[in-house]
This record gives sequence, C-alpha cells and structure tokens, in this order.
Amino acid sequence: MRILIVDDEPIILGGLVKVIGGAAPVGAEIREAGDAFEALQIMKEYMPDVTVTDLHMPEKNGFEMMEEAKENGLCERFIILTGHDDFEYARRALRYGVVDYLLKPVDKEEVARLLSQVNRNLPSLDSTDCPPHAKRILAYTRLNYMNDLSLDHLAELMHLHPNYISSLFKKVTGDTFVNYLNTTRIKEAQKLLSLHRDLPVGEIGRRVGYENKHYFNKVFKKYTGSTPGAYRDNH
Repeated sequence: MRILIVDDEPIILGGLVKVIGGAAPVGAEIREAGDAFEALQIMKEYMPDVTVTDLHMPEKNGFEMMEEAKENGLCERFIILTGHDDFEYARRALRYGVVDYLLKPVDKEEVARLLSQVNRNLPSLDSTDCPPHAKRILAYTRLNYMNDLSLDHLAELMHLHPNYISSLFKKVTGDTFVNYLNTTRIKEAQKLLSLHRDLPVGEIGRRVGYENKHYFNKVFKKYTGSTPGAYRDNH
C-alpha cells in the first residue's frame, strides 16, 4: 500500500508521517510532500493508493490538487485532514468523493480504521481483472512517454510481473505495450511537427523519446506512412 502525505507545515507534516506510519497496515510505504506542486510531481512516479492531504496550502490548495490528480489518473483516493471545521468544506470534499474528512489533531485509531478500509478495497495483485492497475499504468505511460520506458521499468515501479503488465496492456488497450508507447510518441511528434516548424526533426524525436534521429524517422514512417519532414510539409 502506497501512502502520500501532503501538508505545507513542516512540523505538522513530520507529526503526520509518524502518526500515519504507526497507523498504516504492515508493509505500507509512505512518501511526503510540502505542497500541492511537490505532491503532483511525486504522484507521477509514485502513483499512491491513497493521499492524505491538508486543504489550505499556498498557490494551489488541496481541492485543486485532487482535481488535477484525478484528471490525470495519478490518484483516486483521498483522505482530508484539516484544522477548519467548516461545513461547506466538508460538503465540497464529499462531492470530490474523498474517503473521509477528518479534523486535526489526528486520531490515530480513526486513521488506522480508514487506511485499513482502503487497503481492503485495493485490488489483489493476483487478480486477472484489475482496472485500477491498468489506470495507473496507462496514466504513468501517458505522462512519461518521452522517457526510457520498458515493461521491466513499469514492473519494478508497480511491483508487478512484466508478463502481467504485458497481458494487461493487451486486454485494456487491444495493443501491445510497444505499439501503445510508439503510437503515443508519434502522435505527440505529429503535434510538434505542425506547431514548431523551425524545430529540427532530430530535436522533435528526442522530445518524444527517440534519441536516434534515424530510428525516429523509421518508426515515424512505419506508423504514419511518411517521413517526419514530408509530414511537416503536408501539414
């Protein structure tokens, strides 16, 4: 179970890490973030099962962070911890589908109950039908398509077997991981070729994940029927 804790007060954040660490199920992994921006960056790599967050943070508040995280498939479950006993906040939180809305100071037993509830509802790693895993994997691939991605990398990140991820990709997308990744990259390359007409083709290839210009040209032609240069001329 992956837990992310977000609070902009360092002392409070340290206390939450200790309390939640003691209340979390055995084997849980905990990360921490000092604001919404840092939390969203961590989510892209960490993909938490649940995020425990404050609402009042500078520049981007907890509601805005939850909305962005859900839109990008970075986290689906949130527990709100706040020092403000405001009915309108609680009602808004419920509209966001949060697991619960708790007031500070934190009650360790209450947190333990909630985390146990979340943990019970997490999909089994042995399940043959596991949409939450698929959502996390697809979201991570879409956000990191420009990086050096592989089934082994995803397997290590998600704590799953490469063969399981491969079959999951095929089941959910109808395509192999390699084809899905290449298709995503080429679509982004097409956008860049149309929008940035002065940008060298080799640089566009690097921006979408192909370090070698000749390999980029080869893959682009395979998926579109034309070279990057010809595509640009025609669009």
